Amino acid sequence: MKKILTGFLGLFLVIGIVAGAGYAVFSSTTTMRGMVLGTATPGLKIGTDKLTSGTTTYYTTLPVDGRSFFKLLTPGEMEWGEFYLQNTSNADGDPIDFSLKGRITTAGGDWGVLKDVVKMRICYYSDTPDNHCNETKMKTAWMTLAEWNSVERTLPGPLIQGVPAHYSLQILIDSSIGNSIAGKTITGMNFDIIGTQVL
Repeated sequence: MKKILTGFLGLFLVIGIVAGAGYAVFSSTTTMRGMVLGTATPGLKIGTDKLTSGTTTYYTTLPVDGRSFFKLLTPGEMEWGEFYLQNTSNADGDPIDFSLKGRITTAGGDWGVLKDVVKMRICYYSDTPDNHCNETKMKTAWMTLAEWNSVERTLPGPLIQGVPAHYSLQILIDSSIGNSIAGKTITGMNFDIIGTQVL
C-alpha cells in the first residue's frame, strides 16, 4: 500500500507540472513601415580667393593650372600663399570632423635639384605682415619638399564639419644656398590633403 500511495503522489506531481506549463499567452504585433537607412557622405574641398576677384570659391581639386602663387625665391627669403579648407560632410547628429594629413605626390622640372633645398610648412593663417602664420596655434615643422614627398604629414586641425579653416602655406630657401639653384623651376607639383574622420 505504501508503494501505491507513493506512485499516486508521483503521478499527481507530473500532471501538475504539465498543466502548469501548458497555458496560452496573449500577444500583439505592430510594424514600422518604410524605414530608410543611409550613410553619411564625407566631403573635403579646397578654396582660394586668388583665382577670382576676392571671392573664395571651393573645389575638389584646386585648378592652379601652371600658375604660380609665389614670387621667384632667392636664398634666405620666405614666401607664402593662402588657401581654405572646408569640411562639406553631410552627417546628421554627430558631425564628421576631420584630422588632416598632406603630402606632395608628384613633381617635375628641376625637382631633383630643389627638393632638398626648398623648405615648406603649413599653419593657420594670421593677418600679420611678417609671415602670415598664427604662431600660437598648431603648425607643421619646416620640412624639405623631399620630406613632404616621402610620407603624409599631419596638418593643423581638426577641420570641423561646416566650418571653413584658413591656412598659410609657406616656402623658404636657406640663406646658405648658392648659385647652384639659380633659374630652376619645379613644375606639375601636386599636394594632396587627406581628411580622416575623427572618432
